[in-house]
Amino acid sequence: MDHSSPDGYCFDEYLDALGANWLDEDELLLRWLARSRLDEGTLDWLRGFGHAVATRYRDWAEVVERREKLPFIAERGPYNRESAEVVLPPETRQMQAEIHGSGLWRASLDERARYAVIYLLNQNGEAGVTCSAACTDGLAQSLRALGDDSHSRAVVEKLEKATPEQWVHGAQFITEIQGGSDAATNAVRAETSDGSLWTLSGQKWFCSNCTADYWLVTARVPGGPPGHRGVGLFCVPRLHEGQPNGHRILRLKDKLGTRALPTAEIELEGAIGWPVGRLDAGLKNTVAIVLVASRIHNVVAAGGVARRASREAHAYAGFRQAFGRKLCEHPLLAASLRDIEQNANRTAAGAFATVDAWLAAKERPDDEDRALWARILVSVAKAVATRRGPEHVYRAMMVFGGNGIEERFCALPRLWRDAAILETWEGPYTLLLSQALGDLVRFGVKGRERSFLEFGLGDHLAREDARELADVLADPEQEENVLRWGELAPRLYARFEEKALEALFAEG
Repeated sequence: MDHSSPDGYCFDEYLDALGANWLDEDELLLRWLARSRLDEGTLDWLRGFGHAVATRYRDWAEVVERREKLPFIAERGPYNRESAEVVLPPETRQMQAEIHGSGLWRASLDERARYAVIYLLNQNGEAGVTCSAACTDGLAQSLRALGDDSHSRAVVEKLEKATPEQWVHGAQFITEIQGGSDAATNAVRAETSDGSLWTLSGQKWFCSNCTADYWLVTARVPGGPPGHRGVGLFCVPRLHEGQPNGHRILRLKDKLGTRALPTAEIELEGAIGWPVGRLDAGLKNTVAIVLVASRIHNVVAAGGVARRASREAHAYAGFRQAFGRKLCEHPLLAASLRDIEQNANRTAAGAFATVDAWLAAKERPDDEDRALWARILVSVAKAVATRRGPEHVYRAMMVFGGNGIEERFCALPRLWRDAAILETWEGPYTLLLSQALGDLVRFGVKGRERSFLEFGLGDHLAREDARELADVLADPEQEENVLRWGELAPRLYARFEEKALEALFAEG
């Protein structure tokens, strides 16, 4: 297609430089996948996603952000009934069908292949699909680990056998108006007559991907103690016997980013569901499985967004000329491009290594050191990688000059908004660093700081980092030490990224 303007200026060289398959063109991703020795069938499946995200998914991600395509609540029915239906554009539904119907949630799928798809999808930002993927992953993991009932097994079977014609996806509703991250203050009520099926009533304040088929919902159980032990986890189908399952859509959030993703305020009015796991461990299981899965997705998303930002900046700088030279030939801008690429490499390598550490801990649950390292790492990685994401995108935007802030010309303004949202999901920066510090204290790292850091950082450990961590843990309640941890944690994660990047480049 000729993208010339009326005066003959053509942008095809820039558009062609964006690539046609973002799997084959990503050396670090291919090196990481090589660790799994994937069969040719899986590699071909991944190449299909690599091509889709670089072509039609890329185009659709732009389309679904237009005002006329954004999700909306269907009109009120003719019989004085409030609508419980949110309408999505056909492009979003097609992407969801292809993603969820592809076999992405098969238990037998190699985990690196699964998260490679997530990394690729996030290079187009949210696009109405990546939150759906993260939540469906949490749903699948929760029901497999905790759902020993017929209802849960039926949902898992649907996930395993999904096709583009018949598929399901998930969501998770935890936040309430009185408390976001403080989910122990949940007030939505759960009641039952026989202990099998329950009804949930009350308002959930931040319900993203509200068009999902199955919702994981936290609710307070009768007779339960105050605080987190009184909160259970339930699976609630969106529809019951073909009708909306006891809920009303109050409104859709008007968010800074992820606009193609419908995020609603929902009133539950006797919605039918069933418990997932022990009732007194609902919040514990939500954090350990559902939220950790979403945090992993956010870390991987940060890597995907950084890669797209670097690709865009290099494609444009290699095409556009100013003052007699291509942009990439101007020394200061060339240096900026090198920084953008290095940031993308470090962020992606850190994300891949975080996934590896998390998977290793899941595979060897009796290895306490491995489990603790993964626990701390996921919190710190999610906090650090998502906080600096918008900065990476912004620097790439500035390579374009004025074209970098023009919404229909450049994808980066949309990715900048989506990147800004990543930190808000499943705990912002300060909360996650505080939780990581609390875990370091609770699991007895004091006195073995050096061996703990060596476990995850190896030769990249600087002696002063262990000493500084020891100083922090000597009195972790002191305000000065809490602030020192806030400075130390991102430095430690930067070292982890450097180690991960060196390891990938060292592999043949």
